[in-house]
Amino acid sequence: MNVVEKIREQYRANLMQELVSKPHRKKIMHLDEVRSIGVIARCLSDAEQITLSQFTHHMTNRGCMVRKIELPHNADELLDKYGLPKMEFMQLFSSYHYDVLIDTTTGSDLYGPYVTLNASSSLRVGYGGTPPLPSPSDQKSNDTKSYLNIYDLIIMGNEPFELSRYLTNILEYLIRIKKS
Repeated sequence: MNVVEKIREQYRANLMQELVSKPHRKKIMHLDEVRSIGVIARCLSDAEQITLSQFTHHMTNRGCMVRKIELPHNADELLDKYGLPKMEFMQLFSSYHYDVLIDTTTGSDLYGPYVTLNASSSLRVGYGGTPPLPSPSDQKSNDTKSYLNIYDLIIMGNEPFELSRYLTNILEYLIRIKKS
């Protein structure tokens, strides 16, 4: 890894640590009480687009507003020099508060966690296959560990990520919550 890439990696790690340390008021509620959902996506396939459209339609019928932010393929103009989404790209999405914020991204990039930490929400949901965030002590040892309070609820999965199963699992958990 060259010096420039090391500087970029260090900057991203420091920025993520700063965002994680911001206060976040967690609140979990029954699905019937959820009025707004934010969905973070990256490079969805046609089948995943259909699944997300069906999910949006279902939740809209339940009286819930659903907003989506998606980073399409070859969207380098939407990323800054550190590989993170530009604020102009995220501004409309992050200007709302969501009862539930669902990160559908998986893999090793920080797009999903970064958008999650920049959006206001009561409940942050992530998938167990998303990348771990290094802690400051890990940066010295080049070792990475698990999330440091990015998500309030993490759906774990052993099989390859399947969007429909992931969304269904989230809804099942929210239905089990006692109504207030």
